[in-house]
Amino acid sequence: MLLTKCSNGHFYDAEKFTQCPHCGSQGGSAGDQTVSMDRNDSVTVSLTQGDMERSAPRTEASVSEGVSSLKEAVQKAAAGGAAASSDGDSVTMSYYSKSIGAEPVVGWLVCIEGSHLGEDFRLKSGRNFIGRASGMDIAVTGDNTVSREKHAVIVYEPKKHRFLVQPGEAKELCYLNEKAVLSPEELTINDTIALGNTKLMFFPCCGDAFNWDMVKAEEKEA
Repeated sequence: MLLTKCSNGHFYDAEKFTQCPHCGSQGGSAGDQTVSMDRNDSVTVSLTQGDMERSAPRTEASVSEGVSSLKEAVQKAAAGGAAASSDGDSVTMSYYSKSIGAEPVVGWLVCIEGSHLGEDFRLKSGRNFIGRASGMDIAVTGDNTVSREKHAVIVYEPKKHRFLVQPGEAKELCYLNEKAVLSPEELTINDTIALGNTKLMFFPCCGDAFNWDMVKAEEKEA
């Protein structure tokens, strides 16, 4: 996009229009401001010599203020375009969130040893990553013996209603009932998962006796 200011003060895209679509005046004169925008929405602003001569007084502060104002206007326009574009993009929905309207809990991990003693962590459908970084699904933030990201993974497979623990992407190991987890292992109630100085006990919410697919089926029948 080549954003150009006409002689009447209107901005328009000079790559699409040979003259201002608002007032019909021809393209900008030597003193007009032109802004080019690339596909990554970065903004480059150039002021011509004519624009510099019109500044009164010609100070660095006044020129900087004009550039900042112009950048702000263009960035707002770019942000609006990006928002409109994103509205048309499809959003990946979780297994349950579309049908239920929320991401339901499918189980819990309860800390029985370590810095989070007595605290519980919710499990959701799909993959639940464990690590000490705050962005992890299960954030064991107080234990620096746990890898920052993806030390281990707890998986809920909603079609067969089963839980698995599997190694993450870190070099450190996790243990299921004192046995090293080297490949996916199925979880049952009261199993313990150890990572670093932290131990977590597993409690399922979903299974053969109850699961969210049953709730959806009952709603359809009603």
